[in-house]
Amino acid sequence: MFRKGVAGASDERGQSTVEYALVLLAFLSMLLAMGGLWHVARDAVLLDRAVEASSHQLGGDVLGAARDLALF
Repeated sequence: MFRKGVAGASDERGQSTVEYALVLLAFLSMLLAMGGLWHVARDAVLLDRAVEASSHQLGGDVLGAARDLALF
């Protein structure tokens, strides 16, 4: 016959395995993204992009300011 307790325990173990896999995948994705941002910040790429974007505002270039506004 069918045992209710055994089937319920099997379903719960499967569910916890899936939840663990999803949480692990999300954690590893965040870790990888943080590592990528760290390398970009270390190489000063973000600073170069910020200076380039602000130079349009400081130079009085209307076309550059409009482009920055559109890209924002």
